Amino acid sequence: MHLSADDLVKTLRERSLRITKARRAICEVLATSHEEHMSAADILERARVRAGVAIDQSTVYRTLDVLEEFGYLHHVHLGHGAGVYHLSEESDHQHLVCEHCGTSVEIPLEELAPVLASVTARYGFVAEGVHFALVGTCESCAK
Repeated sequence: MHLSADDLVKTLRERSLRITKARRAICEVLATSHEEHMSAADILERARVRAGVAIDQSTVYRTLDVLEEFGYLHHVHLGHGAGVYHLSEESDHQHLVCEHCGTSVEIPLEELAPVLASVTARYGFVAEGVHFALVGTCESCAK
């Protein structure tokens, strides 16, 4: 079951944010682009088209921040360029990105837990592990 625009709007209301045409359009863009990774600029442009009104960039970022805080939205850097956002009901996950073809694969963070624990044990550094993708070469491009 995917999160709907109404689910996202409800979350914004819980944070006492006013539900404007702009915020509703942002929620609709996110809910209808479930598996897609989009930059804030992409979300802004799509929401402007959907709402038919001017939308300030700061409204997009405030909305994204609240949804990320509630765990509905993931913000990640998939290599060079701007960070991207996507909805996910999944728990935290890591992205593997092929630097040749751009393919992105999501893996459960639990699969990296032993590696992150090893880094902590050896260096005393507690790595977060989800904000930046692991970039490399996918199986197809390696052939």
